[in-house]
Amino acid sequence: PSEISSFILKNCRSSLTPHLTFIFNQSISTGTVPIQWKKANVVPIFKKGNRSNVKNYRPV
Repeated sequence: PSEISSFILKNCRSSLTPHLTFIFNQSISTGTVPIQWKKANVVPIFKKGNRSNVKNYRPV
């Protein structure tokens, strides 16, 4: 949902880590989760068997 590429996150990890740590610790100490963290892109991944059967996919 944030549309930030994994390449950017990986290359900027040293500067992002203190800020993300602060946000995570605040979330844990207050017992709240930011609304943005509750959003996700769920993609069905094929496991095996008949591709037309919905049960042969898993959410990722």
